[in-house]
Amino acid sequence: MVHLYPLLPLLAGVVILWVVARDTRLELRLVRHGMRAKARVIGYHETSTASRMIVQFRTEDGEEVHAEHENTGWTASRAGEIVTVAYDPDRPALARIVSAPWLSHWVRGLFGGLGAVLVFTGLLLGYLEWR
Repeated sequence: MVHLYPLLPLLAGVVILWVVARDTRLELRLVRHGMRAKARVIGYHETSTASRMIVQFRTEDGEEVHAEHENTGWTASRAGEIVTVAYDPDRPALARIVSAPWLSHWVRGLFGGLGAVLVFTGLLLGYLEWR
């Protein structure tokens, strides 16, 4: 009988690494090629699964935008705080905060490390089980 339990940590690690890579790619694209603007934190949108900061800013064209920013550092921010956002001029509502006193990328690194450990664990368990 073939045991498939090594696939659980392997698949979980691959999913976590995919989410981290997608988030990092989006942020790097905006940082490198996006427009920047000063924004004000105006509130929060909280659900049972996520918490997002709502920031308000004006594009270069003068359009006022309210964008939701999902970030692990949201608890450190206060309404009224000024931050810097990067945005795609074609989709400014998808702006990301790129500079703020409390902004940190350690959580992304932590999840990336967790995903790598899970992948390695799944590979090791698979090797031990299926050799």
